Amino acid sequence: MARGQSQFLRIFSGSTTYQRWQSYYVNTSVTWESASWSYQPFDADGITAGEVQSESSISITLPATTNALEVVLQALDEARLAELRLYEFDTNLGNSAPQAGQTLIASYLGEIVGVQGSFTSITMELGSSLSPVGAQVPPRTFSTRLIGSPCKL
Repeated sequence: MARGQSQFLRIFSGSTTYQRWQSYYVNTSVTWESASWSYQPFDADGITAGEVQSESSISITLPATTNALEVVLQALDEARLAELRLYEFDTNLGNSAPQAGQTLIASYLGEIVGVQGSFTSITMELGSSLSPVGAQVPPRTFSTRLIGSPCKL
């Protein structure tokens, strides 16, 4: 039995989903869980490391396309969440669409807390915006959505 792994990434805030990407079904949009997922090659680092750590983060690397750059930077500015899910399935049963019987083997939910990039790639970091140390209320990242546009002098 041949096994394949597909990754699905959803960027959202509350009940509003801003982007759905999948990285397995090349150059096609697929329907999974009654939603359309467009193809975007990406690589998630850290989800299958086999380590259990609190406050750990995951890095997702994408090509530096105009669409990906706009989505990721806006998600960072608006303090949006990202959900990453990794599925395993039998490739002998077909590779053209997600299988109903595919198995969820890992998932991660975190806020987009950092973005780095170069001319060819963008790396976004998913993690917690809460402070991992200290006895006080954790600091909060203020976004333009929370406080409006800053005053320009």
